Amino acid sequence: MHHPGIDLSGFLEAHAKALARARGDACPVLVIWRQEIGDVDPAGLLGSLFAPAVRAFTWISPHRGVVALGAAADFSGSGTGRFAAVRHGWEKAVRSVAAGAPGLGATPSLVGGFAFAPRPGPLPEALMWLPRVLVSREPGRPATLALGLCVRPGDTGPEEALRVAAEAAALLSSPATRPARPPSRPAGTVTEIPSGAEWKALVARAVEQIGRGRFAKAVLARQLRVSTPRAADVPAVLAALLDAQPASTVFAVAHDGHAFLGATPERLVGLHAGRAESMSLAASMPRGETPDQDARLRAALLADGKSRREQTIVTAALREAFHDVCRHVTAAGEPHVLDLPGIRHLRSHIVGEVADPETASVLDLVERLHPTPAVGGHPRAAALDWLGEAEPFDRGWYAGPVGWMTDDQEGDFAVALRSAHLHGDTATLYAGCGIVAGSDPDTELAETWLKFRPMLTALAVPAAGPAVRARPR
Repeated sequence: MHHPGIDLSGFLEAHAKALARARGDACPVLVIWRQEIGDVDPAGLLGSLFAPAVRAFTWISPHRGVVALGAAADFSGSGTGRFAAVRHGWEKAVRSVAAGAPGLGATPSLVGGFAFAPRPGPLPEALMWLPRVLVSREPGRPATLALGLCVRPGDTGPEEALRVAAEAAALLSSPATRPARPPSRPAGTVTEIPSGAEWKALVARAVEQIGRGRFAKAVLARQLRVSTPRAADVPAVLAALLDAQPASTVFAVAHDGHAFLGATPERLVGLHAGRAESMSLAASMPRGETPDQDARLRAALLADGKSRREQTIVTAALREAFHDVCRHVTAAGEPHVLDLPGIRHLRSHIVGEVADPETASVLDLVERLHPTPAVGGHPRAAALDWLGEAEPFDRGWYAGPVGWMTDDQEGDFAVALRSAHLHGDTATLYAGCGIVAGSDPDTELAETWLKFRPMLTALAVPAAGPAVRARPR
């Protein structure tokens, strides 16, 4: 299959040059061929993106849409050096890339993410990859197509390049419509891990440890394990999230029969043209049932001392991390309210100019910031040490960094919140709460149900728990 919008001759020419170089140097060479493809909406390609046993990636935010299919090359790492391993592996690979349309090099090349902690699970602890097919678009600009391929010295011809082009043609030729939302379906079983009573006891223990001075904040997470009569339809779930959460970043990673997806309101860090940006997101409160009640709740969140303390901890930690590698760091003195469907948070933006744009990497910033006090705690080491003892499960990719990067080590990563891990007929949802002095276990439990609700709704599973009764502190 050939798509008229794909410059097949240009891609094959780049492949031929890469094959000659691979044979001459006796080592693999990566091909990244880019071209503009006009008015293509990445969100309209979701229905053809997720097939069994196919690697896939989605990142759709108000500022950029990215969808990717297949894997031409993986970049991974393990342990505490996982971020550096991915960075150095990509730096080395880029030096020998045979690229087409170099003027489009500021578009995404690698996609993927990292687990919350440096431990392997159903998904690797670190996995960024060069997709075989990637479509990216910023608002108001033409979409960009990137084709990726690893050419080896023993390759005999353009057969693999033709297969990549055919995969791109099939994706671009798919109907440009979002999948329909799934009908409501009852869950077979819903299991809370830990149970509500157990989790409230953990909150009380955390408050006790805070009172003893062990840490100032710890972010406790819990799971909701939902079994359904049939496996979830990933494109339909993503379409539901896009419809319901337009201000969030909707993401998905499909790998080896597992899918991890969500709609996160929290940006970890972006690096573009030497400018680094992050956000401090903390504290939560429900939305009101009427405009007047909603306005009162909004004002109550801004005036709530506990919420302001929680958000200040996050802002101060991010500002300090930025000062280590940036100049001219600015952070809003007063937080703003981020209103989302069903819930709202306090948010501040942190911006800095990296000291050395030529050598800066978004992964260096990711490593420095993750996990922020918004998802781990503060001080980091003490909070994480206690969470390792207290939480009865491994978080996997929940609250880890997920995103993309360019040839030049720029990129954007979000914090994987409001998320779920899908495998077979089981969906494991995640939610967490920041615990500080004065946290109330009942209120924090209700908050987790508020945070479960977007994914339960997207999965078309009737909401459970006390979220509907949540009220301001």
